[in-house]
Amino acid sequence: MKKVLGSFLILAFQLSFAQSVRNVGSFNSLKVYNKLNITLIPSNENKVETETEDAEVETINKNGELKIKLSPAKILQGGTISVKVYYQKINDIQASQGSSITSTDEMETSMLSLTSNEGSKIDMNVDAEKLNVKTNSGGEVKISGKADNQDIVVNSGGKYYGKNAVSKNTSVTANAGGFAEVYVKDSVKATTRAGGIIDIYGDPDDRKVKNVIGGKINFK
Repeated sequence: MKKVLGSFLILAFQLSFAQSVRNVGSFNSLKVYNKLNITLIPSNENKVETETEDAEVETINKNGELKIKLSPAKILQGGTISVKVYYQKINDIQASQGSSITSTDEMETSMLSLTSNEGSKIDMNVDAEKLNVKTNSGGEVKISGKADNQDIVVNSGGKYYGKNAVSKNTSVTANAGGFAEVYVKDSVKATTRAGGIIDIYGDPDDRKVKNVIGGKINFK
């Protein structure tokens, strides 16, 4: 019995030591680095919860821009560390250096900007009046839900999966091997350059398309 109790106390101590919760103050912009896995959770307070030692993950809030990254000593451990970000309001999200960002709930906002760089991934459900998306260097963004107006730019092998995000009006550009799929009900302006590919769903009446140095625009 004593051995069981002792083992339980050791386990409880390890769990409490491994978890870290910190208040990060008000922010509306989030930038994530170093292959961290981020889960966004709507809340009435702004805080960050990690399942690792406090010193391993750095949080820096400067003028409402929250940066989350690994400490220099732990920079090679990305991909195995999960972080929960509790937020009140966000309108700008950027994932870099192979990080991933997902959300537990639909994000309702008037304007949202998403950027995915260097093989990072963003996967979210949104209800937005205006959605801006940019992907670079193999970054991916996957969106479901609704965005009345979209401005999408995919560069250098970046990808945008937006077939399940219904929009009224969309401007979409695919450059240098980038790929984008969009769902548009009313008006679309699509441009491809240097091998970009765009798939358009929804059969919009107003169509403006332009191919520069190759690329494909497909109406599905």
